[in-house]
Amino acid sequence: MKRIVLSAILITVIFIKVSAKKQQPNIIVFIADDVSWDDFSCYGNKQVQTPNIDKLAKNGIRFTNAYLTASSSSPSRNSIMTGRYPHNTGAAELHTEPPVDMVSFPEVMRNSGYYTVLSGKFHMGEYAKRGFDLMNYNYAEIGDGGENLWLIDLQESPKDKPFFMWFAALDAHRPWGGNEFTGTHNPNEIEPPYYLANGIQTKTDLAKYYDEISRFDFYIGEIIKELKQQNKLNNTMIIVMADNGRPFPHSKTRVNDRGMKTPFIIHYPDMIKENRGDCRSLISAVDIAPTILKIAGAKPLKTSQGFSFHKLLQNRNLEFRNYLFAEHNW
Repeated sequence: MKRIVLSAILITVIFIKVSAKKQQPNIIVFIADDVSWDDFSCYGNKQVQTPNIDKLAKNGIRFTNAYLTASSSSPSRNSIMTGRYPHNTGAAELHTEPPVDMVSFPEVMRNSGYYTVLSGKFHMGEYAKRGFDLMNYNYAEIGDGGENLWLIDLQESPKDKPFFMWFAALDAHRPWGGNEFTGTHNPNEIEPPYYLANGIQTKTDLAKYYDEISRFDFYIGEIIKELKQQNKLNNTMIIVMADNGRPFPHSKTRVNDRGMKTPFIIHYPDMIKENRGDCRSLISAVDIAPTILKIAGAKPLKTSQGFSFHKLLQNRNLEFRNYLFAEHNW
């Protein structure tokens, strides 16, 4: 009789332990193409309209000292994907690719049970394809800004798996054509940065650039609406960032703040809670992969050169780095 009672108790304990297992968070990275750190309204640029990004910053953490490792597209993106500095990825220059045996953090997440999607710009290399269950990067399908399939990809994701989405816009990469946000910004009301010519040609150029940033912001808003509809917003960590600086003189490809510094916002209600506000700690692009893997409960990327800053999401006033590195090759 005693054995029967003990068995029943054991079964109850096991059941409680299994049911208490923490749910893995969903993770979305929105990455803009050629946008400097101070070209969102929430970073002080009141000439550009980014209401959806601003709301994420207000209800999340706005990092004020986040830096990339390169101010050029493919070296920067490969560095983020691998957690390695460009000269250690085998692809330090633009349009070069890491070796096919390189491992990306989405590949680790996919092997850990995540449903993984890349939608928009690719520009990384064959090795990165192993990390995604679904890839939509055909220019004819993703649209002028690269965001056309974001909403569909989210809506059609499996309901029984956590997801990782790499939503990579083509906004605001040159050339700038007409789109539904053309005219959002009036050239006559634009005040160029001090290091650019203060003439109508520059103002018109900047207005078109800001129009594309507004389009990027709009589609982020559409994803937010869908997450709310699916009741997944609180358990989704959202990152908003860029791959390198604005495509203007003294910015893109330059080793300065306008080229290397990125806007970096994290919105994750389930973890951040009362920790909303600005984080002044230094973080590097090589730290993104270790942080995402740590929060996802996945194995660390053994070849990463970065460190996880997950503790900053619970205490944004902690010190993290004393220094960081960036580089420009070619």
